[in-house]
Amino acid sequence: MATLPKTKRDAADALRRTIRGIEEAASPEQPRLPLGVSRIDRALPGGGLRLGCIHEVAGDEAATGFCAALLTLALAAGAPGGKILWLARGDDLYAPGLVRYGIEAGQLLVVSGLRRQEDMLWAMEEALRCRAVRGVVAEMGGVAGGGGVGPAAGRRLMLAAEGTGVLGLVLSRRDGERRRGGGGVQVAVSRWRVTGVPGGHGGSDGPETRWRVELRRCRGGRPAEWIVGWGDEGWKAVPPSDAASGPGMRRAG
Repeated sequence: MATLPKTKRDAADALRRTIRGIEEAASPEQPRLPLGVSRIDRALPGGGLRLGCIHEVAGDEAATGFCAALLTLALAAGAPGGKILWLARGDDLYAPGLVRYGIEAGQLLVVSGLRRQEDMLWAMEEALRCRAVRGVVAEMGGVAGGGGVGPAAGRRLMLAAEGTGVLGLVLSRRDGERRRGGGGVQVAVSRWRVTGVPGGHGGSDGPETRWRVELRRCRGGRPAEWIVGWGDEGWKAVPPSDAASGPGMRRAG
């Protein structure tokens, strides 16, 4: 494939930004979900993660815990009685392990065995249209036929989420493929990479798990990276000087 000259590439990039701005202006403004870590919230437009749209989370097993923590926040921000839906490609999700992130058994619905991309996309779109649902996670990475969520399928997901304000998360733990340019959700409002780091310890607020959280892209925001710790009191920013050695994170779900 021929490479565009730099001037043409710049013009094409400018056109894409203009089109994106038009699309965002035409979309209803959705509320924001603060993550509760001031350093992260300051990097997000409006001080939080935009609801009623799709966000992409890639990484290692720590990405599972990150998604669970976001779902817990979405539950707390919504009306009582809300549910969250986890769409899994296999049957290895250890649902009781999500309790440490604040998800109770009666709040979580798990659909397993969605190994084809068309099944995963259909299930996610239908779930996003349900007003009783507060958040949806779809394990898109590794499903059969999964070469990424294209523009047409992505727009259907976005429209479904915009109509209800549901938080939509596309999770991929096949991070190597994502970094090489494969997979991904082209219309995602934000893209994150979350990996476990050494440094867990026991303290006054209980055992702590540490993640490296990278905001790689966000409409209206700015890329950044943080180390955060998750313990009995939720999560908090960890100063780089405190990133001591220790056991890495194991899968929580």
